[in-house]
Amino acid sequence: MIGTIIAVLIIYWFYKSAEAAGKDPLSSAVQGFLSYLIPCVVWTFTITPGLRDALAHNPGTLFGLFVNYAYILVGAACAIGVKFMYFKKPEP
Repeated sequence: MIGTIIAVLIIYWFYKSAEAAGKDPLSSAVQGFLSYLIPCVVWTFTITPGLRDALAHNPGTLFGLFVNYAYILVGAACAIGVKFMYFKKPEP
């Protein structure tokens, strides 16, 4: 649920930034969504299984919370990076 909320916020953020910059808002919103979704999916299928295996040996720790929500942090960080690269002001 929290991942979906973050995705919607990122879409809105890219949409409003595109409107302010005079770019196409719809394609920018899609770019924002994909810049969040693709890292989340890659993280979930490549890194999370190993982390869950480590968690099985030490359940009930704060590490369990990290394992469950790390994909959100990774996706959000990638979306933030893409946003600042995409909406970078041109140098004079």
